[in-house]
Amino acid sequence: MADLRQFAGRIRVIGQRIEQNADAMVRKVALAVDSAVVIGTPVDTGRARSNWQVNIGSPADGTREAYSEGKDGSTGGANAQAAIDQGKAEIGKYRGGSSIHITNNLPYIGRLNDGWSAQAPAGFVEKAVLVGVAAAQGAGSLLQTSLREEL
Repeated sequence: MADLRQFAGRIRVIGQRIEQNADAMVRKVALAVDSAVVIGTPVDTGRARSNWQVNIGSPADGTREAYSEGKDGSTGGANAQAAIDQGKAEIGKYRGGSSIHITNNLPYIGRLNDGWSAQAPAGFVEKAVLVGVAAAQGAGSLLQTSLREEL
């Protein structure tokens, strides 16, 4: 009977670790997608990069001005860093059981993604999702290795 209790205890611990690792994996993938989409967004005034907003549970409403207003891409780096920092802070709050939304509500973001700007090729949103897929595959391998070690 003691062996069965020990086994049940081990399974409980493994279950908790799987849950923690799954949450960490979701955060890692969301950070990868957010960073990639922000960096991939073409920049003129900085407003498009600044409008990538991360929320837990529901998509962002509305738009915002550029974190650092610029011209001809002059504040692209500053706006990218501010948007990534906002996303990182929000993603850090994720604890499972909900969804992470990465949203850009600017009316022209679709046109930018379609290649409207000569500064970036079409499909930067799709490329960011592929970065997330790669991050998930890498994290999944780590999760499998960790689980095998536990068993």
